[in-house]
Amino acid sequence: MNSLLILISNFFISFSLTKFIIFPFKKLIPDYPNKRSAHKKIKPRGGGLAFILTNLISSSLFKQSNFIFLIPLSILSLIDDINDINQWIRFLMQTFTATYIVFSSNFFSSLDLSMNLILKIFLIILLIFISTAFINFCNFMDGLDGLLAGLIVVFLFSSITLIFGSVFGLIGSLLGFLIWNWHPAKIFMGDVGSNFLGGVFVWTILNTNEVSNSIVLILIALPLILDPFVCLLRRLIAKQNIFEAHSLHTYQRLIRGGLSERQVVMFYIFSSSSISLSFFYGGLNTEIVVALINLSFSILLEKNF
Repeated sequence: MNSLLILISNFFISFSLTKFIIFPFKKLIPDYPNKRSAHKKIKPRGGGLAFILTNLISSSLFKQSNFIFLIPLSILSLIDDINDINQWIRFLMQTFTATYIVFSSNFFSSLDLSMNLILKIFLIILLIFISTAFINFCNFMDGLDGLLAGLIVVFLFSSITLIFGSVFGLIGSLLGFLIWNWHPAKIFMGDVGSNFLGGVFVWTILNTNEVSNSIVLILIALPLILDPFVCLLRRLIAKQNIFEAHSLHTYQRLIRGGLSERQVVMFYIFSSSSISLSFFYGGLNTEIVVALINLSFSILLEKNF
């Protein structure tokens, strides 16, 4: 089936399903604003269920990547949206999911069998640790209307020719959801959506055609992963509890500095898009230069706002 047709059909299914769940989820899974929130009114969360279900349906019909291995994490995350669960249970599920992704990935199957065993074990443990961190980073970045969904759409579009498997269905599902999640959002994706996208993010990086393509995708995702990474370092240096809720991410600081929510989201999406385009038009070296330019501009932007 034509990829564009799959994308469009998933767009309308996800759009309709998201619209359908907005009212009941506002009663069942309300998100009450607090001092860390960017929103001021009660809004429903858990909307990520719409694009997850849409992708599951289309994947079986149109031979798309189904991400069925993310169902346990998604179910636990939905429970977490409804009624907060222990953070260690959530972390263990994220680690279990990351472990499965690593061992089932194209990257793992391509590891040199003659590699030193200790080095191989170290590399696998490191990959699981980083993968778990990336899943959490996606969860951390779901703090502004359309931010995470927009960045993942750019990331998945960029990965189409670089990975094994097709993600057109998921891209269409996310675009349909994004209509309702764009500022001012009618619904939030919640932990069920952000953790699912975190798993997709890790799977995509580890299932490229070549290792160099994984580097390409990581550079494209710099606006997504660098913000929470720098924030984590800051909190560790300040000897703060890294598991405690906060509002110290760069995107949150920019909002407090006077930029509008829409401006901040567009800056992140434009930054990721420019890095992506630089690779496809100029190659890896050009991508690295553009990524460094974006990083420099981000530092200046934060210092000024």
